[in-house]
Amino acid sequence: MLKIVLIGLSGIGAFVFFTDSQVSEKKSIEFISRVSLETNCEIDPNAFGVQNTRTGQTSGFKYGEAFIRARTTDELQIVMAPEYSGVTLQGMKYPATSRVEAFQDCNNRVSLDSIFDSMNEQFRIKN
Repeated sequence: MLKIVLIGLSGIGAFVFFTDSQVSEKKSIEFISRVSLETNCEIDPNAFGVQNTRTGQTSGFKYGEAFIRARTTDELQIVMAPEYSGVTLQGMKYPATSRVEAFQDCNNRVSLDSIFDSMNEQFRIKN
């Protein structure tokens, strides 16, 4: 009798485990996100990129759009394009969806100062 109860409980435990893992996989579906960027910056929009904060993967903008692999549980952040790795920008974060419309505000003085300080640091003449 004890063996039957243990086998039954093991079966129920296995069912719950596999069902739960399948549900969490469905919650975190992977897709390609199409990110559109609007900006009021004097910097070329192609100098910006979008980064998946979970993976660290960055994709640059071309003609105001970037494509990046993401999951539904990820966040996407506006950063400088990979070509400008020495320039830092911590832009807005957006929840990852199949279509994201982002806006980078350069009228924010802190944002603008940090971009130009970073650019000056990267491109300064070293002795």
